[in-house]
Amino acid sequence: MKIVGLDVCKNSVVAWVLESIPKNFRTHFRENKRSKDDDSLTFTANAEGVKALLELAPDAVIMEPTGVHYSWIWAHICACEGIKVLWVGHQEAVHYRKQNKLPDKNDQADALALAAYAIAHWGDDEFFLQFEPGVIAQMRQSWLQLQSVNRIKSPIINRARQQLAREFPEAALSKSDPSKSDGMLPMWAWLAGRERNLTRNTNYYERLYNRSIAKTYGVEISAFTRRLSNLLCDLQDWENEINTEILSCLEQPQFAAYTQVFQEFGIGARPQALLISQIYPITKFESLGRFKRRLGMAKEEFSSGDKETMNTGAGSKLCRTQLYLWVLDMIAPAHARPKNEIGEKLGNFYDGRKAQFQDNPELWKKKAVARLQQKALQEFQRSLIQNLIPMVSKDLQPQLEATLNLTLQTMQLSLASSMAPKDIAPGVKQNQVKKGFGNLVISQTAAYGCRLLFKELKRSCNT
Repeated sequence: MKIVGLDVCKNSVVAWVLESIPKNFRTHFRENKRSKDDDSLTFTANAEGVKALLELAPDAVIMEPTGVHYSWIWAHICACEGIKVLWVGHQEAVHYRKQNKLPDKNDQADALALAAYAIAHWGDDEFFLQFEPGVIAQMRQSWLQLQSVNRIKSPIINRARQQLAREFPEAALSKSDPSKSDGMLPMWAWLAGRERNLTRNTNYYERLYNRSIAKTYGVEISAFTRRLSNLLCDLQDWENEINTEILSCLEQPQFAAYTQVFQEFGIGARPQALLISQIYPITKFESLGRFKRRLGMAKEEFSSGDKETMNTGAGSKLCRTQLYLWVLDMIAPAHARPKNEIGEKLGNFYDGRKAQFQDNPELWKKKAVARLQQKALQEFQRSLIQNLIPMVSKDLQPQLEATLNLTLQTMQLSLASSMAPKDIAPGVKQNQVKKGFGNLVISQTAAYGCRLLFKELKRSCNT
């Protein structure tokens, strides 16, 4: 079996061919690495480069989905040629490379690690990312396009508001959300001179402008502002089209049970599209842990001595962000919570976690101190190991490293028992600490929401 790991660059891929896992990764890499300036396994994204890659005749290629727009064409070509395409998450790839002591920031080393990872976990789908074809792929693509359109709109809106500060100051900071009747942005549509099909036309902005101090003193709305407004209207039309595509996908019969559950959680259509594209079908998740990991809400253990910490970082960052926003918008405000049993459970959980820190300020102070201590000691440990260990002979290095670890653990226990909650580190304000634990409450509520979501989806899709 021939596996090719592909590290994707903007206009090329760097390949590494493996048929078995090396006994010693560092030795294998040192003996087989190629000159960067004359690399026969770096393929440019053109006909010649694709031909050279296909001539390797791999049974499978493996890539990371980072830089997805650059990797898509290579995956598409390989799939069309009947070559199996595997995807591995960035965190998994990084950990595997570090575990086998391969160089960092090296494209060939990354490609080697990917190829070896594929062989090591061949046949076990749990270790690879799964991308569903058809309507699922379309839904995810539409969601990503929607985010791109929104990012394009933001700087244009900011620039147009700067213009309005001098040409129409009364409207410069006005919100202009899409109209429910025609989907257009009222203020920007008026500035662009767009015709609107409304049952009741209030001429609000026309009347407001007639009373504007700018018009009174002879300042006109410039062609530049009107063109920016026209561009915003075009982008809003585009956004509406993508929204229609997303809704059309969500209305497919196979998603009926999913959308019903998401609505009970107060999760809107846009985040539904992203989340469903990641978890459909729910039957592929046998455990809550895998489900949470796919949505970016799984915790990974980072332990040292008697100190155990759990960090969230693996999985989809996009999904994790959407779940945080959902808690912030729909669960944190009591009036916005779904009026059902799910909303009550989530609300009670959020309020309970929030009360732990609001009603007991000494608790969040103590936790903040512990977190700062741990961070400082970890940095101190890293610096000592990096600077001291290379100075002694290799046979003494393990003993020195063990002694340093034991000393630092003792220091940590001593600090934890002696420092009072009021001893927050200099330069750290209490409102910053509160904000940090506010984010913690949101994160905990999102994780709890994932647990409920998994249970409800399993129940709903099995009935």
